[in-house]
Amino acid sequence: MNIATRNEPIYVFRLTPEISLIWTTLGSLLLILAAAGATLYYSIIHGQAVIFSVESAGGGAWQGILAFVILLAITFVTIIVHELVHGIAFAAFGGSPRYGFKFKYFLPLAYATSPGDLFHRNAFIFIDLAPLIVLDVACLLLLAIFPQASWLIWVIAFNTSGAIGDIWIAVQLLRCPQSIRVEDREEGIAIYAPPSVTYRELPFARTDKTRKRSGVKALLNLAFMALALVLISSFLLIPVLKILEVPSFIIGNNSFWIFRWINNTKGFSIEFNWISFVIVIFTLLLLSFLTNMVQRRDS
Repeated sequence: MNIATRNEPIYVFRLTPEISLIWTTLGSLLLILAAAGATLYYSIIHGQAVIFSVESAGGGAWQGILAFVILLAITFVTIIVHELVHGIAFAAFGGSPRYGFKFKYFLPLAYATSPGDLFHRNAFIFIDLAPLIVLDVACLLLLAIFPQASWLIWVIAFNTSGAIGDIWIAVQLLRCPQSIRVEDREEGIAIYAPPSVTYRELPFARTDKTRKRSGVKALLNLAFMALALVLISSFLLIPVLKILEVPSFIIGNNSFWIFRWINNTKGFSIEFNWISFVIVIFTLLLLSFLTNMVQRRDS
């Protein structure tokens, strides 16, 4: 949908290491909150507690490996469906969607984009939030109909967590004038506005894009992210989960788990598996290195 405005965007939002850190930290918190909420929803609907766990029928080491592979498969399919919903929404408003996947600042990014097409602000907000609403609502309905499909709790948690960038963009756009037009790009959005709208009316701060970012600083950001997550969980999640009397649940399985909430007659607690955190961070670093190496070879 090509709409005449200024020839050049008034502002271009790009992903930076600082924003990546914020998204990852908030996304991790959303993952836990969404898992807790879906678990509470399940217990209310079906009158029984559930521990979200992906387990195989076998035993030994292969049990944990197979469970982890199943969890990755569910996650991968969730990402694909999430981006397909974005693409369908783009097409519904006259866009020409295309898809891709990359790593940016150690953050895995799957995307559906429609470069060159401009959308009204409210239309773009709908496009932005469509996967969050469609997938979560569909999974909640299916979870109510099929109590044995407790793995949908992970889909809800991961989809909600993965939508943190969409939520962030939507909140920023709601603070912009309705007259703006938005173009989606691979790593951000470009905002076009009529001459009557000035930069001061937009809720974005100017940043210096010329400074080079070091790998050491990126690693420190990751360490800060993990520390921030622990602090947030300690001071916010524990009282919230206890007040709501959320049943015990685990993100992962007994062999490979990341987060565990325990609430029984003996007491309540939150537990983090730091070995799993290290494995996840190391995997992201390795994938980021391999992706950058392939990109340099092809360039």
